[in-house]
Amino acid sequence: MKRVSVLVIAMLAAAGLLAQSGGEMFDVVLRNGRIIDGSGNPWYVADVGIRDGRIAAIGRLCAPNTACNAKRELDATGLVIAPGFIDVHAHVEGSINRIPTADNFLHDGVTSIITGNCGSSQTELAPWFARLRESGISLNLGTLVGHNAVRRAVMGTEQRDPTPDEQTRMEALVEQAMGDGAVGFSTGLIYIPGTYSKTPEVVGLAKAAGRHNGVYASHMRNESEAIFAAIEEALYIGRESGMPVQISHFKIATRQSWGMSDRTIAAVEAARAAGLDVTVDQYPYTAGATNLGILLPSWALAGGTEEINKRLADPAVRQRIAGEMPGWIMKFAGRDRLDFAVVGRAGWDASLEGKSIAQINREWKRREVLEDEIPPFWTSCRRAGPA
Repeated sequence: MKRVSVLVIAMLAAAGLLAQSGGEMFDVVLRNGRIIDGSGNPWYVADVGIRDGRIAAIGRLCAPNTACNAKRELDATGLVIAPGFIDVHAHVEGSINRIPTADNFLHDGVTSIITGNCGSSQTELAPWFARLRESGISLNLGTLVGHNAVRRAVMGTEQRDPTPDEQTRMEALVEQAMGDGAVGFSTGLIYIPGTYSKTPEVVGLAKAAGRHNGVYASHMRNESEAIFAAIEEALYIGRESGMPVQISHFKIATRQSWGMSDRTIAAVEAARAAGLDVTVDQYPYTAGATNLGILLPSWALAGGTEEINKRLADPAVRQRIAGEMPGWIMKFAGRDRLDFAVVGRAGWDASLEGKSIAQINREWKRREVLEDEIPPFWTSCRRAGPA
């Protein structure tokens, strides 16, 4: 047993993972921290030596009661030293240029992120990457290329199938983005214009990403009563494109469907057992974040702002929209009223932030609203943006 221990220590030292004091000068030493290295082992106390921006050694680098051989020494006693966390579902394509330090991520220990989720991304990645390199950012960043962004670039927000030429142009945009460094293809099939697409369109675009060994990440078409069809669609797209599948914020969104998680998990596990590389992510709280436009019938949002305004200005169409909204809200959120929803971000009027829809209606004297508000369950998060 003693010989094995000595051998392991020797191997670690040879690999540069363990060192004794008295070695080369470090730029920084984190001293006496609790090391959690991601291997699954319990934490242990050690020092971490950093040189030229990289971890050079882990072990007993400082003699007791003696200064470390380092330009700078930080006492980590009682603190945890761990690898940076990876956030695989972020929406920073509209903000990382404005806030390149990404303090909110770093303060949570996140050092690597994937953006471009839910079908929303930059479409011209090469110049975007160039701007990020020029300004510098505090994180490691990868991006997916988004279906909604690509469809909008070619077709606007039209509610129809693409022509063969439009399909080819969209596939070319995906191919270009993958060549420029995208790590995969994402969909947000509850958002316009992706909600207007049919499965074959998505398969064609996914195949363009699959040729570059990308991953398919999907905010599925449904997270309530039709969730099993939505899961099967995601799995089918993965099989047809030859890509790993990653299902975003895997959940049951409506109260009426609660209790079905054992069956949805079983569907994923069955696909894995059959050989498909499929994973899911899930947030550990009963909340979500999206825009209120999602609560309107999707047909009402087709064609862009001018067409939307025309519909809302037409009393008959406006009445039809209002008539469909309760059923749409029940389908989407499993509720018959919106007093659970809280505004997380309103750039046009910051005074609305943190208020419920019912509270805003009362303040604006729009109509009488029930006073017994339901505690907010769908609280928007400023950082996340659309989820």
